[in-house]
Amino acid sequence: MSRARRLPIVDAYVEDGRAAVYAGNGEVIALSELATWAWSTLPEDWTPVADLAAGLVAEFGEPEGIDPLAATRATLRTLADHGLAEVDDD
Repeated sequence: MSRARRLPIVDAYVEDGRAAVYAGNGEVIALSELATWAWSTLPEDWTPVADLAAGLVAEFGEPEGIDPLAATRATLRTLADHGLAEVDDD
């Protein structure tokens, strides 16, 4: 089961559903509305990726022609690439 968690940050600024996040690795990352929602709802404790995917579908609707679970995994991997999340695909 895939799971993910939010990593500690230095600071964040959120306005109109979008965030600019100062990650612990020194990067400042601007997030889209969808990525902001995924990041802000991601707890610091491990949580199943399927739960996050269900939340994204509830918030934004079913994506056309894309598997919501795969799209959520891709979003979380991008957040992880920027030091904002950790993903475990065991």
